[in-house]
Amino acid sequence: MNILKLGSKGAAVIELQKLLNKHGMTGKNKKPLSADGDFGENTEYAVIQFQKARNLKVDGLVGNSTLKALRGEDTSKLLKESDLVEGAKRLGISVNVIKAIAEVETMGEGYLKNGKPKILFERHRMYFYLSKKFGKTKANNLMAQYPNIVNTKTGGYHGDTAEYTRLGLAKQLDAECALQSASWGRFQLMGENWKELGYSSVQEFVAQHEQSESLQFEAFLRYCETKSGEVDDKKWMLIDALRQENWHVVFSLYNGKNYKKLGYDTKFLRVMNRLDPNYQSRIAA
Repeated sequence: MNILKLGSKGAAVIELQKLLNKHGMTGKNKKPLSADGDFGENTEYAVIQFQKARNLKVDGLVGNSTLKALRGEDTSKLLKESDLVEGAKRLGISVNVIKAIAEVETMGEGYLKNGKPKILFERHRMYFYLSKKFGKTKANNLMAQYPNIVNTKTGGYHGDTAEYTRLGLAKQLDAECALQSASWGRFQLMGENWKELGYSSVQEFVAQHEQSESLQFEAFLRYCETKSGEVDDKKWMLIDALRQENWHVVFSLYNGKNYKKLGYDTKFLRVMNRLDPNYQSRIAA
């Protein structure tokens, strides 16, 4: 679904306004919303009050999570505002920064409609792990047989539930190599990170991602605490770059040196300015 936000118009906004009224939410003016299909400041205010009341991520945006809660559906597996607040405290950064990073580095919700974690299977990592475990001859033979599952090149993605078909075929070749070769959940962390993140096995890493977005967020926090690398000939810890708000280093470590081409920095600043309108001027100062 398209995210509804300040400035959105149409039938979906009318439904939203009616649902907010049904839950007793009011606008800034303390009056029920008029169901006019115009997402203005009063509607945004009502959304934020509802998100606060339900311990949902408080951002004034209406995606699947907020709509599910408004419709009375189960939201127990979804990321909570309290997760973000505690996570920011744990990393020693502002809540807005962790919300912005979480929004930029996320795949939206952490789950598909069928309840399974979102994944993306990386066939080039499958080749790498098979080579490591069984040698290049076997990996090359398997690549010749299953080029969409084992390959030296990236790609071959089918998306959504079809990625599980690819993962299933890969697991038949070797389960551990397969699980390590997929990125998992809301933050799309690779299974190959399991040891560095303190999990006992890749199976435990996957099981945690299957349980809730809060546990997916725990993996993301551990990644922020442990990730390190060299940027511009200097050794960096991701956690230090986050605390210093050195976004060049943050995105270089998290997304690779081509992060600008991929637009991560501009997307992040756009989110930060939405969460805190004074942010851009504070950077300039």
